[in-house]
Amino acid sequence: MKKIHTNNPTMNIHSDVKKSHGDSIDQYENLKDANELLASKEIGQQNENL
Repeated sequence: MKKIHTNNPTMNIHSDVKKSHGDSIDQYENLKDANELLASKEIGQQNENL
């Protein structure tokens, strides 16, 4: 089987029209809220263990 070499690189652009820049901010806020909840529960558990 012969290999074909080209000097013409190709570029693919993928887009997802369902997502916008605000979605990543929403995801960040959701993760931040979840982390705060988990941290408060962890601190509560540690206080019970004292």
